[in-house]
Amino acid sequence: MNRQQTKILLQISDSFLENKKNELLLTLYTKDYQNSEHVFQDILQYLKTITKLDENREKLLNQIHTIIKKLSCDIPDKFCIQIKNDNRILKNYISSSIRYSKNNTQNIDFATWEKALGLNQIQKDLVYKTAMTFQLTIGCSNFCRRCNEWALPNVRSHFSFDAIQKILNFMEKQQNDEISLYGASDPLDWEEKKMGWSEKSKTIFDILKFLKNLKLQYSILTKVPKGKEVLLAKLIKFNANISVSITSKNRQRVSKIEQEIEQPLTRQHDLEELLIPARLDEDFISIKPSITDGYGTEITPHGAFIIIPTFTSALHPFGHKKIAITSKTDFFPIKITGRDALLIDYFKPLKGYNLKNKTLYLDHLFDVQVESIILDNGKEELTPPGMRSLKEYLEIFEEKPMLQRKKMTRIVLQRLKKQFLFNTNFKNLSIKTKQVYLKKIRSHLDLCNRDKCLAAKLLAVSFFLKSVSLYASVHSIKVKIMQFLLKKDLKTSAENITGMVHNKPFENLLNDADINSFYIFQYYIFKLLDNPKDEAIMKFIETYPSKYDPIADIFIQNQ
Repeated sequence: MNRQQTKILLQISDSFLENKKNELLLTLYTKDYQNSEHVFQDILQYLKTITKLDENREKLLNQIHTIIKKLSCDIPDKFCIQIKNDNRILKNYISSSIRYSKNNTQNIDFATWEKALGLNQIQKDLVYKTAMTFQLTIGCSNFCRRCNEWALPNVRSHFSFDAIQKILNFMEKQQNDEISLYGASDPLDWEEKKMGWSEKSKTIFDILKFLKNLKLQYSILTKVPKGKEVLLAKLIKFNANISVSITSKNRQRVSKIEQEIEQPLTRQHDLEELLIPARLDEDFISIKPSITDGYGTEITPHGAFIIIPTFTSALHPFGHKKIAITSKTDFFPIKITGRDALLIDYFKPLKGYNLKNKTLYLDHLFDVQVESIILDNGKEELTPPGMRSLKEYLEIFEEKPMLQRKKMTRIVLQRLKKQFLFNTNFKNLSIKTKQVYLKKIRSHLDLCNRDKCLAAKLLAVSFFLKSVSLYASVHSIKVKIMQFLLKKDLKTSAENITGMVHNKPFENLLNDADINSFYIFQYYIFKLLDNPKDEAIMKFIETYPSKYDPIADIFIQNQ
C-alpha cells in the first residue's frame, strides 16, 4: 500500500459533533465562557438540521450534556444561566429522541443494513473477517450509569433474525473463529416478535441454537434485564457461554436467580467500585487506563466500525476510538482480542489487510495512536498488567536489558532455529523465508551490541517525535485539550528537565545512563505541542530518519 492510500484512513475527519464536543471542552478548560455559549449554539443549530439521531451522535450529545453538568460549577452567573438553559434544551432534545425511539423500534433487515454500508465485496469480507463485536441491538433496557460504552436507554432498533443468520454465516465463511454478541447493548434484550399465528417469537436462544451448527465460538455478557430471568435459566441449561455483569442494582436479583436455578453464574465486574470509572463517573479532567481490550471491527444495526483502544479520557470516554467504515476505507486492522491485545504495542504501526486482502503494516500511526503516545505519562496505574508502556519500551535499550538479551542469545537462536528449520534445513528455505530468518537473528544480535542498541533507541524516538509533530501541526484543539489533561506533568517536566537539557545534544541526553530516557522524551513531546516545528527537534528527526521494520520489530534507518 502506498503512502497516499494509507492517508485515507489515517487522516479521517471527526464528525461535526465530536469536533464541537472538543471545542466546548477547550472553552471550559480555558474559562472562555463567551465562546462556550457560541459553541453550544452551534450544536443546537445543528440539531435543527437532522431528523433522526443515530447511536453515535446521541452518545456524543450525552457526553456534551454530561460535560456541562461536570464542569459548569465554576462558570460565573453571567454565563452560567445561559449555558445551563442551553443544556436543558439539549436534555429535552435527547429525551424527545428517547421517547420517539421507544415507540418506534426498528427491525433492521440485512438488505437495508448492507445497502447503507455501501461497501464493495472485499470490504464486506474484511468486516466479517475482523469482526470482534456483533451488537444485536441499539440501546439497552438496563441503561447502567457506569456503562463503559455509554449505552443508550431503551432498545431502539435491532437486527432481524434473518440478518443475524446471514452475518454469522459470512463471519464463518471468512474463518472468523470467535465473536462477542454484545457491545453497547444487552444480548438478552434482543427479540423478534412473531408476525403471524404460525410463527414463534425469536430470542437470543434461537441465535445460539443457530450458532451450534457453525464453527464460530461466541461469548455473551448480560446484566439480566428484568423479565428475562426465565430466558437466562433456559440459556444456562443450554450450556451457553454466558457471563453476568454484576452491579449494585442487580447483585441481589442475580443471587436470587442462582438460588432458584441451583447453579452459580459466571460473574464479571463483581466489585463495589469498578477499577475504571465510566459514563456518569467520567470527570473529563483526568486520564485513566483503556477500557477496550481488542483491535478489530464492530458490527451494529447502524453500521460497521474499526475499533482502536485508547486511554480513557475526555477525548475518548469509551476507552477506544470508533472509526466508521465507509466505501473509502482501505485498511482493516488484524483482529486481536483479550489478553493478546494487551501484548500489542499501541505505539507501533498496526498490521492489517489492504483491499487486495493482503496483510501489511502501515508506515504511519493512526492519529489516535499518537494521542495515546502524548497522553502516556509513564505512570504504572495507566497501563494494565500485560500492556507495555512507552516508558517500559524505552527501557529495553538500556544496559541491563541489553546484557540480559546477550546472555539469552543461545536460547533465542535455538528458538528461531526450531521455528524456521523444524522440518527442513536452511538450503531448502525460500529466499523470502531465508531473509526473514536472518533478519530476526541480526535484530537480536544488534540489540545485544551497545552502540547499535543505542542507535535503535534514537531511531525509535525520532519516529515517535515525527508522528507527534505531524499530528500537532493539524490538531490544535485536541493538543490544547491534552495539554490541560497533562498540566501536572507539564509543570513537573518544566521544573525538573528544563535545566538538565540546556545546550546539551538530544542524542547525549537520551543515551545518558544516569537520566531516565522517558522523561527526556516526554519533555520534547511537550515542546512539540507548543511548537510542532521546533527547530532543534526537526534537526534531530532529519538526522535520524526512521521507519518501522515489522520483521525485526525495531525502528530502523529510513534510507
